[in-house]
Amino acid sequence: MRPIARCPRGASLGELLAVLSGLGVAMAVATGLVHTGLRQQSMSRQELERDRTALRLARDVREDVRQAVGVAVFGAVAAVAEPNQAETLLELTLPDGETVAYQATPQGITRVVSGAGGRVHEDYVFSETLQWSASRSDGCVVLSGVTPARSSLEASRQASAPLDVTIVAALGEDLP
Repeated sequence: MRPIARCPRGASLGELLAVLSGLGVAMAVATGLVHTGLRQQSMSRQELERDRTALRLARDVREDVRQAVGVAVFGAVAAVAEPNQAETLLELTLPDGETVAYQATPQGITRVVSGAGGRVHEDYVFSETLQWSASRSDGCVVLSGVTPARSSLEASRQASAPLDVTIVAALGEDLP
């Protein structure tokens, strides 16, 4: 009788190395994909927050300008560099005697409501520094913020598109 041939048990060292190398490559690719996905999610969240802030600012400016009985426009402001410095762009007088001022700061815009009840500050913070300006023409008030010109190297490092905000608000019926 012949002995029954046995199949070898286990794997050779070369087979183990090939499998482990393949798993290492698969892990490296998966890690890169996860990292890219997380970075994209973070950038999307920042852009969404930036857009939400711009929409909130536009809503408040339009509502304040519509209610205003007096408007003072102070023009353009270059990007504010000092941390605690604020330059007034627009000052509105409301029917109840309160004043609303929109001030450019290094972080964005601050809305300051002053009246008999004191002063209330509301900040509209943007992730990048903007150059703000305000103007009045044809029954409208225009508040705009633009991203300063950047070098091509800075632009390539910046992941998101530059932010330009332009808010056009119609003056109320009580204003000339």
